[in-house]
Amino acid sequence: MSDDTGTAAPSPEDTLRSARLLARAEAAVMALFATRAYELGWTVRSELSGILDHVTLSCGAGHTTQVTPVTALHPKLGSTIVQAPEGSVFLPDAGMKHMAVPGRADLAAFPRALEECEHCGRKRWEDAAQASFATYAIETDLRIMADATSPNGYPAKQVRCLHGHDFTITAMDPRTPGRVPGYVYGFTTGFDGTGNPCGTCHRISQTPKLVEFRRRAREQSVMILDVLSDRIAQTVRLCCVAGHLTSTGINPGLKRELLCARCNRAGCRPEPTVYYVVTDRAMVKPGISSSDGQGRLDTHRSQHGLNHVRRLITDLPVGAARDVERHVLDCLANQGIRPIMGSEYFDAAHIDRVMELADGWFAANLPNFAWTVTG
Repeated sequence: MSDDTGTAAPSPEDTLRSARLLARAEAAVMALFATRAYELGWTVRSELSGILDHVTLSCGAGHTTQVTPVTALHPKLGSTIVQAPEGSVFLPDAGMKHMAVPGRADLAAFPRALEECEHCGRKRWEDAAQASFATYAIETDLRIMADATSPNGYPAKQVRCLHGHDFTITAMDPRTPGRVPGYVYGFTTGFDGTGNPCGTCHRISQTPKLVEFRRRAREQSVMILDVLSDRIAQTVRLCCVAGHLTSTGINPGLKRELLCARCNRAGCRPEPTVYYVVTDRAMVKPGISSSDGQGRLDTHRSQHGLNHVRRLITDLPVGAARDVERHVLDCLANQGIRPIMGSEYFDAAHIDRVMELADGWFAANLPNFAWTVTG
């Protein structure tokens, strides 16, 4: 007796029934695909012939792409039986690190295959980023100088950073959420839009000697009259608190105790005893000096055209000039008033506020000190 463990051949009726069931299932998938595409705003541009056949779709803006119905409706199953069609363009999930490439089915890309056209998504992102660029420029201390065009054809702006460096940046806010992965807009701040947009300032911050030069200039109340580059071989003009106009290289200056060569030769560091406010039609500059302050005022007059002296208070007690200067600058910063050049040059629209802060400090701290208000 033989033990027949084989499977009986299907009958003609079973074969016919299976074919009809498969055809009915395929028709249901095609109908579901067509309905889903319509609901999401896609237009089917080619014949729906099979669940594994490529179908051409177009969005409302006329951008076209290809997808297979089974892949669009069931990404995981579809990715195991069909490859991504040639020329497919889909917007992947935010966590995707790469775009779908021909010949490869990326599982995470297809759940959103029908949900948004990549080109339309990118256009919406660009519009939102351009609309918020003005806010980005204000928050990163950029002054917009003129319109420009970036090398990749996007609208750009010629801007100036807080330290006077001119450069061109794509006129979009790189921090706008939903940036399309895989596309480069020529930002200097990296993929996530963080950091200093000025490349020169970034390089300066990475050079220890330049960082030290700036720090010592602040400590010694020395004004750097030239825009500091990212080269330690640069020679810059300086004006010290005594009003001496000198020039020095970065390396020679750091070798001296004082950056000002004349003060260094004299072996003394004059204590500031003068507070002043000078202005023209565009800028206002509060500051401190020593002696009678005329040397510093002459420098402002010749270098920046600040001819109008609104306050000149001399013979202050030791430490008072630095205290009032710190008070004025801190209050302006807390009120969101940012300098338009350097760290002490403000828009002339804020002149009344600058003088109000200084006058208030003197009234509160030196009420009996005789000083003259000019201008």
